[in-house]
Amino acid sequence: MEPERAALSAEQEKIAQLEQENADLKTALALLRQDQQAGCLVQQSLLPENPSQLNGWHFDYWVRPSLYLSGDFVDAWAPCKDKVLFYLADVSGHGASSAFVTILLKYLLVRYAEQYGCSPAALCRQVNQSLLKIGLEKHLTLVLGCVDAKAQTLTYTLAAHLPAPLVVDAQGQVSELTGKGMPIGLFPDAAYQEYTCAFSQQARLCVASDGVLELLSGQGLEARQQEWHRLVEKTRGEITALRSQLPPESGRWPDDVTLMTLTGC
Repeated sequence: MEPERAALSAEQEKIAQLEQENADLKTALALLRQDQQAGCLVQQSLLPENPSQLNGWHFDYWVRPSLYLSGDFVDAWAPCKDKVLFYLADVSGHGASSAFVTILLKYLLVRYAEQYGCSPAALCRQVNQSLLKIGLEKHLTLVLGCVDAKAQTLTYTLAAHLPAPLVVDAQGQVSELTGKGMPIGLFPDAAYQEYTCAFSQQARLCVASDGVLELLSGQGLEARQQEWHRLVEKTRGEITALRSQLPPESGRWPDDVTLMTLTGC
């Protein structure tokens, strides 16, 4: 009987150990969930008021994370009279590490705008250097622009961002913002070019993160960008109407999805 009792005792010890490990795992998961929820609240608190009225412009957005935290982020602020700076950023990856970069990015852009003014290209260069210096091993794509109500212009820089931002004019015609650029946080010698176009307060700028392309029909990137163009034309880029054209939110989406618009008040 001794061998049987010894075997039974060993089995009971294994069961107790497994139960303890299971309890520890549940505790760790609960703490992780609490941390993610806290991070989500911090990230959301840093987003701008939605919608916002800034120097004669109406700023509206919608962010839908694939997890608790988002690698997408938007912001808009008025650094001086007549001008509004705005951006939509898409950080590589998902979850907490990408979300932390969005928080850092907000801090950097506001600080550098005070130092270097409203030049999108100059701001991109500074942020690129900062991310490389910190060594987070994260990169991002970015649409960064400045609208001038007095001059009726839009000056912008595209840092490898897809899909291309679209402008809907007063007649409902949709055009694509042209330009190219390198992602931020990858290459020390990355160059960023500035583009300027006419932008009246009757027009609407419509920007999305690349997560939206994964939800659209079509084979390949070009076909999905054409579908994005079609949806913006159909809805005139209005966010609520655009959201109604996307799949139901009940299921988990493969990537963060963000929509952003800027129009005259």
